[in-house]
Amino acid sequence: MRPLILRRAIGALTLVLAATAVTFTTAPAATASDRGGSIGRGEAMDRAWSWIAEQVPYSQSGCHENQFGCYRPDCSGFVSMAWHLDSSLTTWSLWNVTFDIPAGDLQPGDILLKDSGGTDHVALFVRWADPGHTQPVVREEYDFGHVAEERVWGDGLRGFTPRRYNLLDDLMPYGAIGAKYDGLGGPGGALGRPTTGERDSMMGGRFQAFQNGIILWHPDAAFAVYGDIRDKFWATDAERRWGFPTMDEADGAQAPGGTRGRYQFFEQGLFMWSPQTGTHTVHGAIYQAFHAGGHEAAFGYPVNDEVDEAGGKAQRFQKVTIHWSPDRGTWITNN
Repeated sequence: MRPLILRRAIGALTLVLAATAVTFTTAPAATASDRGGSIGRGEAMDRAWSWIAEQVPYSQSGCHENQFGCYRPDCSGFVSMAWHLDSSLTTWSLWNVTFDIPAGDLQPGDILLKDSGGTDHVALFVRWADPGHTQPVVREEYDFGHVAEERVWGDGLRGFTPRRYNLLDDLMPYGAIGAKYDGLGGPGGALGRPTTGERDSMMGGRFQAFQNGIILWHPDAAFAVYGDIRDKFWATDAERRWGFPTMDEADGAQAPGGTRGRYQFFEQGLFMWSPQTGTHTVHGAIYQAFHAGGHEAAFGYPVNDEVDEAGGKAQRFQKVTIHWSPDRGTWITNN
């Protein structure tokens, strides 16, 4: 992802492997697609859930009608309904409106399709049930005597082919990430337009990239990381080093010399920015001393990251330097 140039003139933000940032409901999606047109993943999964909530029984004739239209209640009719197609396709004709994708790129709203070896079936992919990506969770209509349901295929992909609908809008934010994005003003807000679809993050959450930043989700909250704090976060190994954000970026206090900046907490540290000092991280025992002493209102903003010194570590702030060693713990000297 390219570096960001967004400045801090923007005001304060208001606001997986076994699970995703998706929140799928039975209500019609906020942004409804046109029949036979482009559709976002969130809307497709909301539509699919409606039949599960209604316990629609499997049948190869007739149609089931609800607020999302009237579609044949078999496996391919279920997918046709979820994608808001013009009509109920068959497992054979679904090949004509989809394309192959790697199994590793399966995302909510894609399908697993097969019409050979005595099996004609299709299921809508939801997520992986296991970290090894061997057990897909699917939504499907799958046989007489059953109703539409969400379940785990414990025996893997079973020879099914991962496919993606030609008109699936991969960039449209959805679920918790979509709600956060909308709360930040959508395309006209601080983040700008989406540049990638939502994907698994490195440490079990989900993320989506935008022109000016990212939104990271980890059960059960999503937060935006952007501008200079995002640059620093990404350059220092992101969530593998710092964990997930625990808040949105906010205004910091005024330092003794008048400096004002911004801050954001992550699971493993605090990121602080000001125009005079740039962006630096504060963590561990030095953070504890910084916190106990009154934060930036007393010590000013950090002017560098923690560095090695004889026997321990040190970090310089605008007014003081905080030192640490395993023998002495932390102590403070004036600059």
